[in-house]
Formats: sequence, structure tokens, C-alpha cells
Amino acid sequence: MPRAAKSPRPEPTPVERALRLLAFRARTEHELDQALARAKVTPADRAAALARMRELGYIDDPSLAQARARQRLSKGDAPRMIAQRLLQQGVAAEEAHAAAKQATAGASEDELAVQALARRLRGRPVKDEKERRRLLRALMQHGHRASSAVKALRLAMDGAEVESAEVDADVDVE
Repeated sequence: MPRAAKSPRPEPTPVERALRLLAFRARTEHELDQALARAKVTPADRAAALARMRELGYIDDPSLAQARARQRLSKGDAPRMIAQRLLQQGVAAEEAHAAAKQATAGASEDELAVQALARRLRGRPVKDEKERRRLLRALMQHGHRASSAVKALRLAMDGAEVESAEVDADVDVE
């Protein structure tokens, strides 16, 4: 018995496209708008779909920013790096900075650098100068200031408090 030919699926509406995109992962309004633009949805249809997603409560940039800020903090990012990433993802500047500040729960940048280094080392000591330099670069790439990174490394290597920021002259800070 011959199979019936499948009828082609109708083109999904912009709202259906937005729902599918949000089903994969939470997105900021800006990210969703860009994804719909890549799918060649017209600006008017994108605006209507975004308005419907807001109306349904599927787009909530402030709570998404807070969740992403906590996630980035757990990966060792400094608050200024977190805010920068949130800005790149389309979160409003005020919301991005507030989410980064809330994620830190009042911890100082020095404390956050120590925590980030402790997660990276997982209880083992710093082996040698080469590893110290690598760890310093890693902390700085995650947005920690050089002074905070140096303090964290000295604490890890010596286990003693250090005085205010003394960056080694032979360390490339960029």
C-alpha cells in the first residue's frame, strides 16, 4: 500500500519561532530579537513576537541577568567581567551592574579572587613560578585586578596576609 505524501509543514509564525528558541535556553530580549532577525523575521513581526513573549512572562531580563551573574561568578569571573558580559548579551547597564553586585553578596574583589583561585587549585599548592604566572594570567583574564590576583596568589603560596597591592614588575598586566 503506497504511503501518503507528507504535506509540507507550514512556515512557523514569529511567535512559534520565539517559543522554540526559548525552549532551548533562556534568552535576553536582545538575544531573542537577534535570533529572530537571523531567521529573517521582519522587524514588525519581531516586535510583535517580543511583545507577546513579554506579555506571557517568557522574557525577564533582570532575573536572567541575576542567574547568569551567579553562574559566571561560580566560574571565577570578577564582578566587572560579569557586568561586561551581561552588557554584551543585551542586558541594560543598570540591570547588569545590579546583577553583578547582587551575585557577589558583598564580598570584596580580593575575597572573590581568593575564592576563584581556590576553586582552580582545588586544595593543591601552587607548584612553581611558571604555574604562578599562568594562574595570575587566568585570574586577570576573568576580570580580576592585578592587585587582587597577586594577593590571592601570595595567600595561596605563603598562606599569609599580604599588604596592599604590589604587582611584580615582570608580570604582563594586559
